[in-house]
Amino acid sequence: MIDPLTALAAASAAVSQFKNLVNAGRDGTQALAKFAGSWADINEAERRAKNPNFVDRFSGSLEERAATAFSAKRRAMEIKKELESTISFVYGPSGLREYKDTLRQMREQKKRTEYRKAETAGKIIDGILCVIVMSIAIGLCGAFIYGLGVYKGRW
Repeated sequence: MIDPLTALAAASAAVSQFKNLVNAGRDGTQALAKFAGSWADINEAERRAKNPNFVDRFSGSLEERAATAFSAKRRAMEIKKELESTISFVYGPSGLREYKDTLRQMREQKKRTEYRKAETAGKIIDGILCVIVMSIAIGLCGAFIYGLGVYKGRW
């Protein structure tokens, strides 16, 4: 699972880097890309905390993950507002609109690629665990029936 605190730290660093680059008169595109990736990771962590898969339900505290994702999301929203005000100041309202459109496109692309890949891997693990549990259950039922047959003298 994506660690929301790591993503939050990366988002904060990206915003600081962007401000420093803009103040120095340089291009902050790479810092914006880092922030956008971190923002998407935080949103995905929040989504997974709300709807955990089979393995996540039994590994660790769901409440702790949900609280961490919530607090990271709130802090990231503050950082995002700060970044948007800086972008609006430097590039104007049209620059802010363009940034938001680009952010939306990146989020959709990341959802289609990275998150789908992780989700598929999680589903495969869930399926394998289901098969293992079902095999054990069928084996135990078979052993019980065999033992019952031996006990009653039918085998």
